[in-house]
Amino acid sequence: MTRQTTRIIFVLTYPAYHSVADPVEWLRWDNRDRRMPALLAALGADVELWGVGAAAAEHVSAPAFGAPYRIRLFEKTGGGAKSRNHFSDSMVAAARSDPADLFVLIGTNGGVGYRLFDRALRPDKRPFALIIGGDYWSRLVPHAQLLFTECALQEQALAAGGWLRPRIPRERMERLPKTIDTGLFRPIEAPRRWDVLSVSRVTRWKSFAEVGTLSRAHRVAVAGGGPDAARMARRYPAIDWLGHRRHAEIPELLAQAGLYFHAGRRDYFPRAIPEAMACGRPVVGFADRLGADVIPPECGLRVTERDFRVLVAALLRDPTRMAQMGAAARAHVVATHGLRSSEAACRTLLRVAETVA
Repeated sequence: MTRQTTRIIFVLTYPAYHSVADPVEWLRWDNRDRRMPALLAALGADVELWGVGAAAAEHVSAPAFGAPYRIRLFEKTGGGAKSRNHFSDSMVAAARSDPADLFVLIGTNGGVGYRLFDRALRPDKRPFALIIGGDYWSRLVPHAQLLFTECALQEQALAAGGWLRPRIPRERMERLPKTIDTGLFRPIEAPRRWDVLSVSRVTRWKSFAEVGTLSRAHRVAVAGGGPDAARMARRYPAIDWLGHRRHAEIPELLAQAGLYFHAGRRDYFPRAIPEAMACGRPVVGFADRLGADVIPPECGLRVTERDFRVLVAALLRDPTRMAQMGAAARAHVVATHGLRSSEAACRTLLRVAETVA
């Protein structure tokens, strides 16, 4: 008997506990990783979301949006001390026996994805798509049937190629919007508590030198936990380190800040930026990694190491300009990154899955 329904499996290439240790909180997340499978299920596909957890578990997605789908967590079996490198051989075994038409890997360089590619996708010649998040390149990229990019800078770099990096044809790329709950992330009236807020995982891969510099002249807070939280707090004592906060708490924190400053120097389009925009906050980030498509000039500032202190101070002194930027930022996100913004990408996945099946 021939199977008629297109089967697509999404795979988180970083463990579910990489960013949040509480599995209950992780299950409550409502983001693009959860909504794309729900949209595809509503379009009639047979969809699952796979990840690696501390223990094996199975769940059914909340039916509040789209159609429900299966969530499978496979127990971690190795990868060393760093969570980003963890993997599951039970996931590999499940993939090798699963009749999926297409796998969709979320993230380019997590240990889960590398293990799955090396032990199942490549040896069995299984087709897969790749959703880029942060780093645009890994050894998986040339083998993907489809690349979902975040921004123009990534697309330019992929198309140009480089030393030991083949050029990726633009017809294999598609821009994937973020998926922001603009009902949860919305402007809220609140007294100003901080001038500057950053939301970031606190690791050595992030740069807090700039927010540390800003904290000498402005009220600065950082929301986020991580392995380097204690060290950073000692290094930059003027910053109000808020620790890990639930995703649903972030809009209230943003409401108490004048602007959002992106602390990272490695990201091309972090989700925290459109979330801050949706809350009506002007956004400031570094122009060498964040293009004008990520921070439009009417929505915030793209700065350099030489001018960020002066430009941030001038913006904070101009409440009219801040209000105009905040309103433009909110309108931009509502128009481009709403809850159904990935629907076109889901239809593309269906076409790719049907082509390679």
